[in-house]
Amino acid sequence: MTGFRTALAFLTRLPGGQHPEDAKVLTRSVGWFPTVGIVIGALGAGVFVGASQLVNPLTAAVLAFAVTAIATGGFHEDGLADSVDALAGGWTVERRLEILKDSRHGTFGVLALVLITMLKVSALAPLSGWDAALTLVCAHSLGRAGAVGLMAVAPTARPDGLGADYTRSLHPTIAIFGVLVGVASAVVAFGVWAAVPVGLVALGSLLVGLWAWRRIGGVTGDLLGAAEQVGEAVVLIAGSALLVS
Repeated sequence: MTGFRTALAFLTRLPGGQHPEDAKVLTRSVGWFPTVGIVIGALGAGVFVGASQLVNPLTAAVLAFAVTAIATGGFHEDGLADSVDALAGGWTVERRLEILKDSRHGTFGVLALVLITMLKVSALAPLSGWDAALTLVCAHSLGRAGAVGLMAVAPTARPDGLGADYTRSLHPTIAIFGVLVGVASAVVAFGVWAAVPVGLVALGSLLVGLWAWRRIGGVTGDLLGAAEQVGEAVVLIAGSALLVS
């Protein structure tokens, strides 16, 4: 379980994690990213279901995403904001890579965060009971599986950085394991309709990867975070479309 504990420490601020000693240790934990997503999703699902007994569904959805953001330290949200700032705002490859290294968020990044949060909240709110819980768990797991899949196939935009370190040495078996965990979560949540969220996450990750490749020549850790956020959103939208009667 060392891989899981390493992934937990890397992706969240939850107790029980084991911080990676080097890039190789972190790389071996990548396959556990979607499993950590299940933990985060279950935490949010518990908050949503519990809060729904006291407040309206929209407020409960906001609380659920607030808790998951606190649990992760906004890890992937930060990657999304940095990515959109860089890819949409920079005029040259060098400037885009420079923006990616800047921890500050600009207009494009803030708009991306606001819009994707609105999408996620509005998609989760109409769901109830087990549908809401399983869809939220799937969103966090399958979203991270999409990022793992992208990590396995996309070139890196630069030779240095944490994203480059663990992407360069990622073994296909580790990536396949992670993707299969995410797919399994979709089967549990959506049954025979699992192909819909799986296909949407694959498409979302592909589009993020293509955008990054065209703008900076490959992906970075921030771009993988952006892919995860897109994956979360499309799973929740699929759940709202397929499970709300």
